[in-house]
Parts: sequence; structure tokens; C-alpha cells
Amino acid sequence: MNGVKVLLFGAAADRAGVRQTELSVHSGVTLGELWPILVDRYPALVPMRDTLAFAVNGEYARMEDAVSPGDEVAVLPPVSGG
Repeated sequence: MNGVKVLLFGAAADRAGVRQTELSVHSGVTLGELWPILVDRYPALVPMRDTLAFAVNGEYARMEDAVSPGDEVAVLPPVSGG
């Protein structure tokens, strides 16, 4: 078991109180399986779930996409402005 680096941006970072963390995962875990691990550590993120986007290694990802140890996961809140 190794770590996945999780980067939090904007309001997600503000709610969690951190901009970066590491979560221990088994190979082949999906983003959907990673989410409960993240919110167990940072419960203030729960209300944001439906508005967040995720990226794995710089590519937008869906909740069914796999994450492997050594990957970088970005938690991206909605962006406003023009």
C-alpha cells in the first residue's frame, strides 16, 4: 500500500484546511472509493461533492476511473468569473 497525493484547490482547500495531503490506497481503487477516505479525514468537504471535479495526473477523471499509488489527484471546485 502506497500513497496518492491529493491536491485541493479553492473552496475545497479552504474547507479542508489543507492544500495537499496523502492518502494510503491499494492499487486499482477508483475515485469513488477514494472519496470516502478523503471525507473521513476532511468531513467539511461532504457538502461540496456534487460540485467538485477531479483530475488524475493532470487529466479530468470520473468517479469510476482507477487511481494507483503514486498518482496525483486534484480536487477542483467550480470556477466562476469571466
